[in-house]
Amino acid sequence: MSQIFTPTQKRALDFIWILVLIIATFDISNYFVNNYGPDNTTYTYVWRIQNWLIYSTFFAWYFYRNSKIKQGILIQLLFIPYYIFRIDWSILGDYYLDFDNSSSIYNVIRFVTFIIPITYFSVAYFKNETLSTSISKKKKFFIQLALTLILSYVVETDVDEFYKYVAFASDSLYTQDIIVSVILLFISAKSVLALIGFFYISNRIYSRTELKNPLDVQHISSGLFKWGFVVSYTLFVFSIIDLGSSAFRISFLSSNIKLTGILYLLSSFFVVFVSGRFFAQLIQYRNYSLKKYFGVINSLSVLPIFNLIPFLVLSISKTSQETIENYISKLKKKRNIHLLIYCSLLILFICYGYFSTDAEYRDASTFYKIPTMIGAVILLSRYRVMTKVVPFVLVFISYYEDIKYLFDFTNGFLSFFEENILSFVWLGTISVFLLYYLIYYVLHKSFYTEYFEDQDEDEFEENIKQFQ
Repeated sequence: MSQIFTPTQKRALDFIWILVLIIATFDISNYFVNNYGPDNTTYTYVWRIQNWLIYSTFFAWYFYRNSKIKQGILIQLLFIPYYIFRIDWSILGDYYLDFDNSSSIYNVIRFVTFIIPITYFSVAYFKNETLSTSISKKKKFFIQLALTLILSYVVETDVDEFYKYVAFASDSLYTQDIIVSVILLFISAKSVLALIGFFYISNRIYSRTELKNPLDVQHISSGLFKWGFVVSYTLFVFSIIDLGSSAFRISFLSSNIKLTGILYLLSSFFVVFVSGRFFAQLIQYRNYSLKKYFGVINSLSVLPIFNLIPFLVLSISKTSQETIENYISKLKKKRNIHLLIYCSLLILFICYGYFSTDAEYRDASTFYKIPTMIGAVILLSRYRVMTKVVPFVLVFISYYEDIKYLFDFTNGFLSFFEENILSFVWLGTISVFLLYYLIYYVLHKSFYTEYFEDQDEDEFEENIKQFQ
């Protein structure tokens, strides 16, 4: 991955595992302090200080690794007011002082204390990177700040969403503690992977084309594939979880919506979109680099556990020694074989789901999915434009009644927007559209090559040469 990071970014990535251990240690320590520590002032301060150390060290890491100690220390100090005001002081304000709207004042103060260190990090980081661009300084500043805000929200995974499932895993507190510790270790790793993603995207943020296509046309080595797969898929999955959590939280508290909630939701949308497209392009480009067609194996990439198969196959495969002409001549035949296997597995899966259900709960309409999904994958394997059509048609077919209810204007447009615009149904629908689009985009990249659509061997041959 050395060719896609600057020297300063590479220094920050060296020994990045130490940052994972630091964050995980404080996170796990906080869990035990919160659950087993005595309820006194000392342990409360220990818990708060460790929270501050987790977040501030994360943002200071880049500067410490590049020997910019003063900037690193300053960032950590600037985060202190934010963590002081994370305690809800509005209740104390109401008790001791005669303030109106003390809750709103508190929220403003808390946001200001948060945005100051984030802004400083953004300015200091991008000044040190000195990326060249032709856009105005004001626009550049806001783009940089927006990306930094996205990073700041991505690293704040709501661990409560994971805790509530732990009690069902085991009745033993000892076992539950081990499970929680492992979860916190994974979340710490996810935060560091988000930092890696931030470094990568920060080199591309001034171009909408480069954000839409986050991976350049290039040879994908085994090392680049492994790191790219782990980083992008981890961010993709965790961001989907965060997206669902924040959508539900916003809709549930729509009467008291906060700016931070909206920003968190938008950050999740951005990360899901970019990481999903990067992941799909990485799989296709790795196939091109190997001069091989893994079709149905590629399609397993979005499935947890099962995606270990394409990960291992694409990681250990060696570049084919056959000529590009021979590779192209076999593509259509290989595509048809892989589509046949995929469709057969799809039929078996749907039939198994139907017949494994108790007879009284079986729904024969399930079989309509077979021609629909087979037609979808055939279209996606042949035409690029189908990535903008198939996912949304499938959403309408699958959720027709819900969408019909969603667009109910019986009580007028004003009532429609007041009741629905921040409802879980609306936010959930948008999330489903995005998720369907990205899953079928991965499926498209798994089976599609430009040759299937353009039928131009010479042009496709030149394209493949870029990956060798």
